[in-house]
Amino acid sequence: MLVDMHVHTTVSSPCSFIDPESMIMWADRMGLDAVCVTEHDEIGGAQFAYELGRSRGFRVFRGVEVYTERGDVLVFGMLRDARSWQVPYEELLEEVHAAGGIVIPAHPWRGLGGLEDLLAKEGMREMLSTCDALEVINGGTSRDHNAVAAEAARLFGLPGVGGSDAHHLAQLGRALTEFERELESEEDLVREVRAGRCRALWLEEAPGLKWPAAGWRG
Repeated sequence: MLVDMHVHTTVSSPCSFIDPESMIMWADRMGLDAVCVTEHDEIGGAQFAYELGRSRGFRVFRGVEVYTERGDVLVFGMLRDARSWQVPYEELLEEVHAAGGIVIPAHPWRGLGGLEDLLAKEGMREMLSTCDALEVINGGTSRDHNAVAAEAARLFGLPGVGGSDAHHLAQLGRALTEFERELESEEDLVREVRAGRCRALWLEEAPGLKWPAAGWRG
């Protein structure tokens, strides 16, 4: 099962140019099985896309991208807004785990160099020791920097996930997570990530995916 685990829409992410209906139509035409909508600090856009997906027969999973003092993290399994700008990571982790959810640092290499730089960042070792997985392929950064995140995941024994970090429709699906089992809910997603039954991959590595016809606008 192929899922883009990091997508922003116009509903709750002012930086995005993707409207949910076009997102669903584009993802379906590509051959994606599902997308995760992860707006900045708000669950409303994900909820809107989830309900629209149900009416269109396409799976949308709800998440949120939260700003913390240790960087951005993707949260799944806790369906509410983040409390404030730059939530303390330890408080967020406790709250998410109490709700049965998972925390996944997003693009943890951003603005850094090699693995030593990543691990020297304040609080990063503790973060990697307590989170549930790591975004090891982010469509908005270089392959070299993604490789740093993949090495960190290997070092700390973390599952690796992938997501496009799409803010424009043409970016959708450029990075993905392949799950070994079918997912029908966020509970399924949380369980399978925790179990490590997933892997990150680039669009060109994904079996059977195709771009919608040239010039398609939804």
